[in-house]
Amino acid sequence: MVRHETELTAALLDITPKLVRRLRPDMPADDESPADPTWHEVVALRATPGQLTLLYTLVERERCTMQELAEELAVAPSTATAMVKRLVAQGYIERSHDDADWRTVWVQPTETGKLAVDIYQQARLRSLHCRLKYLSDEERASIQAALPALYHLIEGKKLEEGSR
Repeated sequence: MVRHETELTAALLDITPKLVRRLRPDMPADDESPADPTWHEVVALRATPGQLTLLYTLVERERCTMQELAEELAVAPSTATAMVKRLVAQGYIERSHDDADWRTVWVQPTETGKLAVDIYQQARLRSLHCRLKYLSDEERASIQAALPALYHLIEGKKLEEGSR
C-alpha cells in the first residue's frame, strides 16, 4: 500500500513502463501463424517501441512536422529523423515538403502504416484483456476506478505545458 505521495510517484514510475513492456511479449513470433492474416505487417515492421510510438502518433495526428514529431516523442530532431527514415524505407510513412516553406518537412502514415498500427493495437488489447481475466472483480474495479484520475494526471501535465 502506498502511504506517501513520494511512494505513489515512485510506484507509478515503476509500474507504468513494466505494464507497457509486458504487453509486447504476447505478440506472435515470426514462425507462428496468428489468426489475423495481416499480422505479417507488424512482424515485418520489426520496429522498436519508439518507432511504434512514432507511427501511432502519426496515425493519431494524421500528419505533423518533423519538429512537432520530435517534441511529441521527447527526442532530438536527429533521432526522430533516423526513425522516420527507417519507416519511410519500409513504406509505413511518407515525407513531403511544405508548399509555402520548403524547409518544413511533413510526415504522415501510409495506409500500410495505419494498418500496422491497427493490428498492433488490437494485439495489445487482446493481450491486456487476457491479463485482466486473472484479476479478481475487486482488482478490476479498482483499476476502473483509477482511470479518471490517471486521465486527469495526463491532462494536467498537458494543461501545464500549454500555459508556458
